[in-house]
Amino acid sequence: MIDDNLLDPYMLRLQFLIFSLLALGLALAPASALAADADGPILVDADSITHEVAGDQVEATGNVRIRGRGMTLLSDRALFLRDKDEAEAQGNVIVTREGDTLRGDRVKLNFRDETGEVEQGNVFLKKGNLHAKGRRMYKLGPDTYRLDGGSFTTCDAENPSWKFSASDLNVLVGDYATAKHALFYIKNVPVFYFPYLVFPVKRERQSGFLTPRGGNSSKKGMTANLGYYWAISPSQDATFNLDYQSKRGTGLGVDYRYIRKRGSDGTFRGYVIYDDKQQRFRGYVVEKHQEIVSDTFNIKSDINWVSDRNFLRDYAEQTGVYNQNLADSSLSLTKHFRRQVLAGEFRYQDNLQQDVSSNRNTLQKLPTISLTGIRQRIADTPFFVSHESNFTNFYREEGIKGQRLDLSPRLTFYAKPDGPLEMSAWGGYRLRLYNSYGDQQTDGVEGDGIALAGAAISSTLARVYETGNAAMPRVRHVMVPEVRYSFVQDRNQDSLPFFDYNDRIVHENRVVYSLTNRLTGKFDRGDGTSEYRDLLSLRIAQGYEFSGTRRDLLTLVDDERKFTDIMVEATAHPIKPLTVALDSRYSTYYTRFNTAAVAADVNDGKGNSAGVTYRFARDEVDYLEGRASIALLKPVFFTYFTRYSFDRKGPLESLYTMEYRHQCWSIAFSYRDRIDTNEFFVNFSLAGIGSLGTVRVF
Repeated sequence: MIDDNLLDPYMLRLQFLIFSLLALGLALAPASALAADADGPILVDADSITHEVAGDQVEATGNVRIRGRGMTLLSDRALFLRDKDEAEAQGNVIVTREGDTLRGDRVKLNFRDETGEVEQGNVFLKKGNLHAKGRRMYKLGPDTYRLDGGSFTTCDAENPSWKFSASDLNVLVGDYATAKHALFYIKNVPVFYFPYLVFPVKRERQSGFLTPRGGNSSKKGMTANLGYYWAISPSQDATFNLDYQSKRGTGLGVDYRYIRKRGSDGTFRGYVIYDDKQQRFRGYVVEKHQEIVSDTFNIKSDINWVSDRNFLRDYAEQTGVYNQNLADSSLSLTKHFRRQVLAGEFRYQDNLQQDVSSNRNTLQKLPTISLTGIRQRIADTPFFVSHESNFTNFYREEGIKGQRLDLSPRLTFYAKPDGPLEMSAWGGYRLRLYNSYGDQQTDGVEGDGIALAGAAISSTLARVYETGNAAMPRVRHVMVPEVRYSFVQDRNQDSLPFFDYNDRIVHENRVVYSLTNRLTGKFDRGDGTSEYRDLLSLRIAQGYEFSGTRRDLLTLVDDERKFTDIMVEATAHPIKPLTVALDSRYSTYYTRFNTAAVAADVNDGKGNSAGVTYRFARDEVDYLEGRASIALLKPVFFTYFTRYSFDRKGPLESLYTMEYRHQCWSIAFSYRDRIDTNEFFVNFSLAGIGSLGTVRVF
């Protein structure tokens, strides 16, 4: 037997459903039309339901659930007015909509226009993780709230680490929230008072002022930066910055970004300041653009301009920017044909390491036009033809200038007989024609041609080994031995103009023999699938120059002996988190390394990582770079970065950072030590609101 009491809630719901259908169909035709509107009906579910036909009211008690218009209301009891689509709920009231949650002791909610009132309520907005509370809360629309005697925070805890309280709080989701007579609390202790406060509650990017930043610098003095973000359209936006520096003046910056059809995009950044210390305007412009006109034609520009050679050293902070040697600008156009690629480029360089007059000697390429013929088979033969041709106009204000036409056709033979061997051979001719002026020794028209040839033979040998290890059951070993010969005709080129190293082609009569090994492991993921990972790639090579002299273009050091340095290039992944790389040149004549580049990186995927890079070239470079991130002491994180020069006997730059991260706030301490400056930073951020600014102690 089934207990009749267990059937009561279900019988009540069934009776209510049958009664409602009869009432809607016979007695309340207008209400039935409203319930079937485009937004769908409002559904009421509860343990006990009573329907008053005269007032079209539904009274629900026990586990009440009212659904409709994308919202769900839960409560202990509720009165639903069908003609208004309005509910009055009491007892553990919860309203949810798209991840947002509204709670209160008593809630009045209109499902039609999404307005209502809440007593002792709080709201959670998923986007931004915003929590807001108030004695009385008014829902003024789908995304608008007003709170009397309210507070807000992005902390999840019942007793949050920080919060703002206000006598009058207005929240517009997707825009901003405003508060009058706001107090900032750390725990329960009031710290700051704001007569009026504005903070973002964004779902989409929108225009508005950014959080101001301030600080102190030995070069710039006291600083203050106010930014404004402009959401121009879905495809473009811009940021404007007003930058005050007590020792330098007031600057203005702009950062503009955009995307266009077919994937075209670009950025523009500019900054200008009247430097009070130097009594002149200074600034920079950086522009990058890619215009994809069609599938076969595109235009690119990369403009980098600075007003003077010391601007980046005085104002830039990023490594690789503040100490860069060249400001390089270019404009290029590329057109692809079926078997040809036509490209043109204008390139201008500003030498930042020289004084202003020295840039008059900097050689510019205005323009370079190249035509490259992709390798094409001759009928059904194993022969292929290709070519590379380019024309360059060299210009500078002082010194030799002129034009160069470089033509280089090539014929290549490929063969793969039965077996593991692969063979190829090629021959070509490189013709250079010049028109130069500005140098009495080379003025006029000159030309020279040089023969080129080469051949290669290689083989690919592979085998799979069973390891007997369950974690890595198989290893694949690939070995590629190769012998390559190259020949460049020996010609005296002293009579030709010298614009770059393409004007002095080095004679070659060299054979290079190499052996490449690659190991790939098959790993069992434990779920029935496999993962393949490269364990080792190792290439060892050496060459012999029959002419007795050489110039190794791959290293800064060249002993010019018949046998080249032994070249060792390797990348290893002995375990998944670890990567080790090596690129070195070892002299067998002097039994020493001429060059070496060693790098090791480890990353556990949990916030802990470390890396070191060492570069050495005998009598040229001796340089070490290290970096580390430590998350073992969460929520405290440490990062470290350093660059050290052994040839200069001292550090170039070091950066130490310690950050404490809470769920809803963080504070970071950073110390930077450079050759020309020392700085200490303190940065405090509130989750969902952003950084309150950077304080530079010195």
